[in-house]
Amino acid sequence: MNRYNYFNDNWLRNMKNDNFLNSKQQLFTPKEGFEKGNLFANIYSQYKDYRPAKLKADNEREKMLLELSEITFAAHELNLYLDVHPDDTSMITLYNDYRKKEMELTENYEQKYGPLTVNTENQNNNTFLWVKGTWPWERDINV
Repeated sequence: MNRYNYFNDNWLRNMKNDNFLNSKQQLFTPKEGFEKGNLFANIYSQYKDYRPAKLKADNEREKMLLELSEITFAAHELNLYLDVHPDDTSMITLYNDYRKKEMELTENYEQKYGPLTVNTENQNNNTFLWVKGTWPWERDINV
């Protein structure tokens, strides 16, 4: 067995261990989880003296993108958890809440600043909005 398979086998074994992750676990807020890179407080392990950066938005557009990124991250973390624990109803409920919030934040952002992705639902039939204006990853100093 090579090291790659050993890592994956142990990871999966630990993930299925109810003492490792269960519905009684402690979760960070989406903001704190996004900053730390881990939504699950009970398995977070800080690296040496590293302190995660406190992310700060400089304007309304960046604030909206940051909040969307935090919620998207939290939903994705729960999605990974649910891949292994598909019957955890409390986490399914939380996952659905985060996905709903993600859709709301995306719609609000796109109404105000334009599409986040090329396949957005908020595309205008007369103009291909994706190529107009500043793209989501570009910094617009005029906003």
